Amino acid sequence: MLVDGYNVIHAWGLDVANLEDARHTLLHVLDDYAGFSGENITVVFDAYNKKTAGIEEKQGLVTVVYTEHGVTADTYIQRTVKQSKRRLKVVTADYLEQLSVFEAGAIRITPGELKLYINAARNKHAGHLHRSSLSGDDLKARLMLDSIIDQD
Repeated sequence: MLVDGYNVIHAWGLDVANLEDARHTLLHVLDDYAGFSGENITVVFDAYNKKTAGIEEKQGLVTVVYTEHGVTADTYIQRTVKQSKRRLKVVTADYLEQLSVFEAGAIRITPGELKLYINAARNKHAGHLHRSSLSGDDLKARLMLDSIIDQD
């Protein structure tokens, strides 16, 4: 699954006043979902306007890609879908990106649909969630996850 990171952050209404916190929250939510679902997740963030080389790193179960200078997340995702021998899932609310990845054979998932999948996975595994044993950043991330999923 390829996730257009900033697109989902905006679609979910995460606080973009501090993008680092918004990215952190999104990555926690997706790491949690990857643990429940077994889904292979890559989140792509634009570094389009920054003079940096592309970076790929692992954060928990999620692969995080910061695109290189001059490359948008849309371009990276479209290129990855076209080069893949597998049928990938792409999470985005961007209509033009949806059309492009459909043409390349990918499955489009909206940010709202992703919330539904996350909620279903969490409900299926609800017995494994023990908030009382969490503390610090883990508890904060769990509470943020709850508030994001319960918004609709």
